[in-house]
Amino acid sequence: MPTLNNRTVVAILSVATAGMALAGCSSAAPSASPSSSSAPPSAANEPSHSRKPLPDGETRLSGTVTAMPQGQLVVTEKGGGTQTVTADSSTKITDGPMQQGQHVTVIVKDGHATEVRVRKGQQG
Repeated sequence: MPTLNNRTVVAILSVATAGMALAGCSSAAPSASPSSSSAPPSAANEPSHSRKPLPDGETRLSGTVTAMPQGQLVVTEKGGGTQTVTADSSTKITDGPMQQGQHVTVIVKDGHATEVRVRKGQQG
């Protein structure tokens, strides 16, 4: 019987380990196709930037600033609808100066913009 050196043993073990790993993968039960599943997507499939829930009475408005008349903020949403909310010195503006054409997310309570988040690098 021929003797095996360390390199040969390592190579044989590597090939055997890789073969076992592949065999384990190929013997797994097939999963259902996404179109045949009626279950909702799992948390692993949800975007990592999921939004936290807002307190009662607050809503989120996202779109492009189309006008900023005195004391108001007009935002056009992606679907084309326009929302006008009041804004004043108590409105918190984060992530940069707000200007016409800027994409924003607005937190609104009772028709008042409590916070405006400017989306960096995005302008309409």
